[in-house]
Amino acid sequence: MSDVKTARPVWKPAGKVHTGEQPFKYPLQREFVEPDWRRLPGYKDVTAAEWETALWQRRHTVKNLKEVQAVFGPLLPQSLLEGMERDIKERATMSILIPPQMLNTMDEKDLWNDPVRRYMLPAFDDRNPDWPSHPKSSRDSLHESDMWAVEGLTHRYPTKVLAEMLSTCPQYCGHCTRMDLVGNDVPQVVKLRFQLPQKDRYEQMLDYLRKTPSVRDVVVSGGDIANMPIAQLEPFVSALMDIPNIKDIRLATKGLMGIPQHFLQDEVLKGFERLAKKARERDVDLALHTH
Repeated sequence: MSDVKTARPVWKPAGKVHTGEQPFKYPLQREFVEPDWRRLPGYKDVTAAEWETALWQRRHTVKNLKEVQAVFGPLLPQSLLEGMERDIKERATMSILIPPQMLNTMDEKDLWNDPVRRYMLPAFDDRNPDWPSHPKSSRDSLHESDMWAVEGLTHRYPTKVLAEMLSTCPQYCGHCTRMDLVGNDVPQVVKLRFQLPQKDRYEQMLDYLRKTPSVRDVVVSGGDIANMPIAQLEPFVSALMDIPNIKDIRLATKGLMGIPQHFLQDEVLKGFERLAKKARERDVDLALHTH
């Protein structure tokens, strides 16, 4: 054995570490309310009754740049429009799909620098020319489909699974990590498609979980559960609660922010109320989480 002793490492402060800036000052200096959608040219005649309806939001979700232009009118810079058009042709991995609710959160006075616009509607000039996407980005960066135990059910960790219930969302993020599966084909990505009928796929997921007692935590996602009718979501989640080893169920959605009107519909509220009641009875932690 060598007589040379290895010096014990000593922790030293990094020197550059600092806390992030708090974006809000508390108490808030302004009233925390939704911006008036009528300030946007495309929504100037939209009533509150229309705006608060999930069906209206879905019917008026923008799907292309022509519709984006109709919403913002002269507030949309021509240079930005051209940049988004070029990005769609050369870089974009997701098609356009943005509900009015989300468009209304954008700063129409500075769309070039608005973070929501950059996230949902990236322009070619927004991207670093050397790294237009993350250097490790790929079709399936998180290798979720590689780890499907059955179609749509990713089992990566011993106690946790991800159930990809569907391949659509009420809104498509410009930098989706699930771009391999979610949304429409775009010039850069031809999407993966589920092969099994939906009913068979859901039953295979449940059957696998019944036979795999090590799993206790299920993330129910997609796509986005906000695009899943409550008449389909409720029986699946209810069936999960009937499996003794399942104790944590997380319903994953960005729709809570993108189209909150969906969750305020009577039938959806009643469905979640029934699920919450059953979760309490079965001692299951049931959560709706967003990202």
